Amino acid sequence: MAALLRFYRLGAQSLWIDEIFTWMSAGGGQPALTARDLLENVHGPFFALAMHAWMRIAGESEWALRALAAFGGTLMVPAMAWLADRWVGRAAVAPAVWLTAGSPFLVWYSQEARGYSWLMLFSALSAAALLELDRRCDLRRVMVYLVASAAALLSNLSFALLIPLHLKWWLGGDEVTRPARRRWMIAVSLVGLLVAAPWIPQIVRTWDWQRLTPARTASVEETPLRQGTTFHSAALPFAAYSFAVGFSYGPSLRELKQDPSMGLLKRHLPALLSAGLLFGALAMGGVAALAKRRRLADTCLWLIAPAVLVSYFASQNFKTFNPRYLAVCMPAVVLLFAAALADWKGVARTCAIVAVVAVWGISLSQHYFLPQYAREDYRGALAVVRGGIAPGEQVLAVGSEEPVFFYARGLPTRRWWIGHVDRPTRWQETWTEAVVNSSGTWVVLSRSEDLDPQGRFAAWLDQQYPEAAHWEKPGVRVWHLPGGVVPGAPSAPRGNR
Repeated sequence: MAALLRFYRLGAQSLWIDEIFTWMSAGGGQPALTARDLLENVHGPFFALAMHAWMRIAGESEWALRALAAFGGTLMVPAMAWLADRWVGRAAVAPAVWLTAGSPFLVWYSQEARGYSWLMLFSALSAAALLELDRRCDLRRVMVYLVASAAALLSNLSFALLIPLHLKWWLGGDEVTRPARRRWMIAVSLVGLLVAAPWIPQIVRTWDWQRLTPARTASVEETPLRQGTTFHSAALPFAAYSFAVGFSYGPSLRELKQDPSMGLLKRHLPALLSAGLLFGALAMGGVAALAKRRRLADTCLWLIAPAVLVSYFASQNFKTFNPRYLAVCMPAVVLLFAAALADWKGVARTCAIVAVVAVWGISLSQHYFLPQYAREDYRGALAVVRGGIAPGEQVLAVGSEEPVFFYARGLPTRRWWIGHVDRPTRWQETWTEAVVNSSGTWVVLSRSEDLDPQGRFAAWLDQQYPEAAHWEKPGVRVWHLPGGVVPGAPSAPRGNR
């Protein structure tokens, strides 16, 4: 079932910007992947290396680029069976594997050319391997843990959020094996540092670590990593909601970006309430079941500690908040729900299973078939361009640029930075420079809400080129502008000089 849900329509949607970054980090469009490329990639060098080798076999289609993630997501089922048996008990294995197979959140990241499905897979394996040491601590079992942990860390750096949990397991547990585990812990820590050592210089250079100082106050000139703020009061509730039902039940991601208001939530109130009541009940049942098994401290270190850290990073303008940065928590979320289902009996268990199947069935069907829940359709937009572009014309990528360059390969393509909308004079200068020497320009606009939340650029295009042909694909807009037209100067936005 897991394989069916993950490989079904795997190549149906366009690649989005982060998937293009994966393609680039894996050597896509380059003659070879160098050691320097790998050492500069702190967000998943292991996945990039595997992708590089896989592309030489399978090619660079959407299906091929996502297949490794789908394989990883499928293998998470046996990994979660092992982990559920060790952490919750045998009764939780069956619900855990079915919840893993059907989770819309896990299906989403198994159908994305990123390393998050591998991160969750190896996080589950490393946790199960570490719990296995509580039974018997020997070289073979320690090596299984070390390999799984190294693979998780090199699939995504956020695996480090589990260090407090793993440290507790290394130092606690069965008194008979505790001395051996503590001795092995020193060796494993040293090997772990050696594995991470080649990337430590790049990690130090990538982020401004001074921002994590607790007493620090952001300067007036400091620009947020995202427009407005990097953290929102609804961030953690949204992450919990996403873990429960994925990104295709209730408001879509594009709706949330374009209209983050209470009106949007009211329109989707039935979906929000049904998901909240169902998975809220499962979460409370899971807390009770884990408390009975004396696993609440583990649960807090697995769920709450990473959430607090990621929230603090965002509040300090160090790293933006996103549910995927808490992907290491997803195995614990699955086990929380599985623990509840393992303890519930009779009608309560049956009703919960039916409700989960119904909600997840809706979420997955909308993920597969409804355009508003799909990723931006760059492939469809550039198909329009390829069908009409004439010699001497160009493609202008505006907003999210890398996917346009990927799908426009072979066409004359250049960038125009939409951030110029805040500076009317510079806007006019750079726009004229971009279009004046072309016999025609195909503008491909997407993901403009961060730098142009009022949509001034699109409105200006429609005003200045009223006769231009115009197409819309999910999340992407295309204009065909005639050559030789010098548009009028844009008006200054309110509050800007």
